[in-house]
Amino acid sequence: MKQWKHLTLEQRKVISSGISHENKLKEIGKSLQVDPTSISKEVKRNRIEISTGLKNNCKRTQRWPYVCTGCPKKYNSNCPFTKYKYDANKAQQKADINLVNSRRGIDVDDEEFK
Repeated sequence: MKQWKHLTLEQRKVISSGISHENKLKEIGKSLQVDPTSISKEVKRNRIEISTGLKNNCKRTQRWPYVCTGCPKKYNSNCPFTKYKYDANKAQQKADINLVNSRRGIDVDDEEFK
């Protein structure tokens, strides 16, 4: 039987800190005792677009860390690519909203249901 739990805010802060310190994905996974694939999916799913540009052309946002944190061109206004960041608090808010929405029933009355 598969046993897993949702990531907590503290774990998301560790992920954010690891990204800032340019830690490898496996290092962050080992410190949290979470599969690195789960962390990768978490960052990719909950990253925030901070400026628009050409989509999906920057190599840094295509693979780990999927965000512009640590990129030397991060604050360069000449960077033509879409910029992303990972914010632990925003990620937790999104996760909480998704959790509530997944447990909510279909919003229809009896007439629409029939």
